[in-house]
Amino acid sequence: MLISERYAQILEILETEEYVSAHKLSKMLFVSLPTIRRDLAELSRRNQIVRTRGGATKIHGDHTVMPLNFRKTVNAAEKRKLCRAAAELVCDNDIIFIDSSTTTLQMADFLFDKNNITVITNGIPLATTLVGKGIKTYCTGGEIFSNSLAHFGSFAEDFIKCFNIDKLFFSCHGVNISGMLTDPSLPETQIRKTAIMQSHK
Repeated sequence: MLISERYAQILEILETEEYVSAHKLSKMLFVSLPTIRRDLAELSRRNQIVRTRGGATKIHGDHTVMPLNFRKTVNAAEKRKLCRAAAELVCDNDIIFIDSSTTTLQMADFLFDKNNITVITNGIPLATTLVGKGIKTYCTGGEIFSNSLAHFGSFAEDFIKCFNIDKLFFSCHGVNISGMLTDPSLPETQIRKTAIMQSHK
């Protein structure tokens, strides 16, 4: 297992467990206790977890957004299934918005058989992939998050308002028990809200 994959698994475990001990992580990931301790030390240095005596807890609220390369490895197979299903909703000649999340990133792989579609996105990695596949693409521009390579801010929001969007595809951090969507990034949430207002579906 690659170090980055192990880091991603630790972060994923901490999404479901409030606290996890180094000993438990060692057993779950089949690596030595010293290796896990080094992993936790590095994740703490990156401000992605809080080290505690004997283990770690997740960071709450909007203190951090997991870097793109880590998020891409979390639930990757499930994200790919979602993207395949989402792409089936796209029709020829559609104008669609796809946000910068790693869940929607793989949609680019399933749009190759669509004719004359236009994609608007605030995600630089997605825009680059789409252009490489010959899909007409607009990237919003605006200030850029270094950890997600996503545009945000009023410039990006005003750009989105120039389009009459047929369908919007986005992802968020989670859903609470009341069915409300949650996300740690207020600026990216504002982008999604703007796109929702411009979209039919």
